[in-house]
Amino acid sequence: MELLYIGNYMFKDKGDSIYGLPSSSNDFFSKYLTVFDSVRILGEGLKKDLTDSSMVEMDKTSFSVRILPRNRSPKDIKNDFYIKRALKEEISKADAIIIKPLSRKGMMAIKIAEKMHKPYMIEMTGDIHNALRQHPSRLKRAYAPLLYKQIKNTIKNCKFGLYVSESYLQSQYPIKGKMCGCSDVILEKSDPVVLENRLAKIDKMNKTDRIDLCLIGFYQSTLKGVDTAIRALSLLPENYHFTILGNGTEENRNKWIEYGKTLGIVDRIHFDEPLPNSSAVLHWLDGFDIFVFPTRSEGFGRCVAEAMSRGMPCFATDICTMPELLPQECLFPLDDHQKLASLLENCVADKEYMKKLAEINFDNAKKYDFDILKERRYEFLKEFRTYCEGK
Repeated sequence: MELLYIGNYMFKDKGDSIYGLPSSSNDFFSKYLTVFDSVRILGEGLKKDLTDSSMVEMDKTSFSVRILPRNRSPKDIKNDFYIKRALKEEISKADAIIIKPLSRKGMMAIKIAEKMHKPYMIEMTGDIHNALRQHPSRLKRAYAPLLYKQIKNTIKNCKFGLYVSESYLQSQYPIKGKMCGCSDVILEKSDPVVLENRLAKIDKMNKTDRIDLCLIGFYQSTLKGVDTAIRALSLLPENYHFTILGNGTEENRNKWIEYGKTLGIVDRIHFDEPLPNSSAVLHWLDGFDIFVFPTRSEGFGRCVAEAMSRGMPCFATDICTMPELLPQECLFPLDDHQKLASLLENCVADKEYMKKLAEINFDNAKKYDFDILKERRYEFLKEFRTYCEGK
């Protein structure tokens, strides 16, 4: 049985092959192959402010991709007729469907699936309501409650829902059917050597040596809090450096470099190119001291769980799913760069405290072990497939 996956993940057609971003390519979609024979993905084209240099070629034997126009913002309403026609065409042929409902396209797909009596499941990976409330555009902030109400009304009768959070997204976007909390993070099997290496690294640290902070995420906007992290860096001693791993253009990087110049810290801000898979990201994290994540909105925070699994002390905003991941003492208010700077300095000044955080995070990350999540997801998807076969 083929699974039809309707979402907003971005792809690029390069002639003979389709390429996806590292965070949403073969590794990401392979989890559905434990239950379904193949996956057909309806996605979007790559945004102009993202680079395609690190994109990963999609495996043609398991995945097929159809790229549809975007219709996330009001100006994209011109694409709705074409998208609706494409959705009807694809859904009419599908036996099992997963839909990300946090867009007009997603809500459209649910209504079409229900009208055609096609079995579908929703997948919740983010909180669009919270994200729009933090948006710099006044129009988008005003649109947030309206969209939120539409989404809740559209999904309420859904029979199956897969959520990346333990409880946060379930409380914000409930359905009458079965809800399964299962993160989409991909971690290596917990290895005590990873923690041993981290503790040894902390033991060797001197607060006057170079301290390397890092963040993983898109940096074409302020959604991941890059601006907050840079402001915090400006309050820290000169031996603190900050590296961003993620997708963005040279223009995006120059914007943050200029921002760093205004604060006199441009030489301490660095960018690394996106890596091809989760394993590469995990080993990249081993080269850094502390993970910072001043995000303004988050569905789960895969990168935080990844950093935790490497025994890294982590500090994040106290919003959305971050309290599910980190101790309260490692959270700070939204946009509060002064609190973040204070937390970082206090952490580096106390090796025993730093090692305690490393051990807590490494331990807590075990509940996101690949095999544990794989089994939980498999059982839920298997139940959904049985339901689809019955339909």
